[in-house]
This record gives sequence, structure tokens and C-alpha cells, in this order.
Amino acid sequence: MYGSTALLRSVVVREDARGEVYGAAVCDALEREARADGVDETFLLTTTAAGFFASRGYDEIRRSEAPDPIRATEQFADLCPASATCMRKSL
Repeated sequence: MYGSTALLRSVVVREDARGEVYGAAVCDALEREARADGVDETFLLTTTAAGFFASRGYDEIRRSEAPDPIRATEQFADLCPASATCMRKSL
């Protein structure tokens, strides 16, 4: 968490369990906790799950649209490739 924003990262569901609502349940819990902690906007980078997150209300944005504290994270700076989809959701 970075003030009223947060970076969602590393949500993984085994391939044989996908489509069984586990990912949605994990994201629901994380979003509830973030809201309770005063977060009003979450960001993420994904190379494989843009469709999943879009179905959860995340919108694709340009990396440059993410706030400075999010762009300064190791995920944005080094770990995720430039081809990763950047997404944002208002909580």
C-alpha cells in the first residue's frame, strides 16, 4: 500500500483450479482489506490475466498514468516487462 493507492501483485491460481472462483475470492478479500485500510485505488501489471481483471472492473491504462509511488515499485521498474498490461480499479 502507498497511501490511498495499492499495488496488487502475484495472485496465482493453479491451472487445474482456474475458473473455480478461487482467484475471485482472493481478489475480493484483498480488495476488502485494502478498502478497510483506506485504499481507494488499486493498480497491477499482468502478462497473462488482463481478461480476468477486466471482468473484475479493472481498466487498462498506460503505465505513465499510474501514480509515482506505484511506478517507483520494483515491479514497475524492473520485474514486469514493458509488454505487461497495466490496470487500475477504483475501490
